[in-house]
Amino acid sequence: MEKKLNIYQKINAVMKEVKVIQKESKKVNGQYTFVSHDAVTGALHMPMAEHGIVMIPTIVELTQDGNRTVAKMDISFVNADDPADRIVVQYFGYGIDPSDKGIGKAVSYAVKYALLKQFCLETGDDVEKDNIHYEPPVMEESVNERKKRLLDSVGKAKKDQVKRFFDEMAVMYKKPIDDLVMKYSDIQKFIDDFTSWEKSLSDEKVA
Repeated sequence: MEKKLNIYQKINAVMKEVKVIQKESKKVNGQYTFVSHDAVTGALHMPMAEHGIVMIPTIVELTQDGNRTVAKMDISFVNADDPADRIVVQYFGYGIDPSDKGIGKAVSYAVKYALLKQFCLETGDDVEKDNIHYEPPVMEESVNERKKRLLDSVGKAKKDQVKRFFDEMAVMYKKPIDDLVMKYSDIQKFIDDFTSWEKSLSDEKVA
């Protein structure tokens, strides 16, 4: 009687057959080649089928921000001979697309990397060698935070002058004060404008 293999043994059998996924010859923007989703699934399709492994990808969570889609995926590797015998791994996929392909790209990304890592496949890529430095996200500044920063730049003793400056600018440009405050992302630009405004007041007194 033939011994039935568990899901770990079946995955191990596939790993013995498929060790490397070759990069495609086509370059992205003429700069680099990559291993595509189709290349990975194409290389693993028959070995997984022959050894009785069924892959079931499930979207657990989906978020969209503009043209960027993030898919949180559960990828199940199921023993076809004993469906209760399975492994579930979780991966995130990212897809950027201006139309309706973002979800598909995000799902493909997650599935591709789940397969690559589950079967320990070599691709020739080494993402750790990329010399990319961490850049913290730029947090959006509130109106009150911007007001405080602008006031600090000219000195808190000029609080009343700064208020008068914005009051006059609001009348001149017919815009809310908060809009004018948020316009000054460049602190030096504010200092220059405020200084020029103060000088014009001094000139008026002299005249």
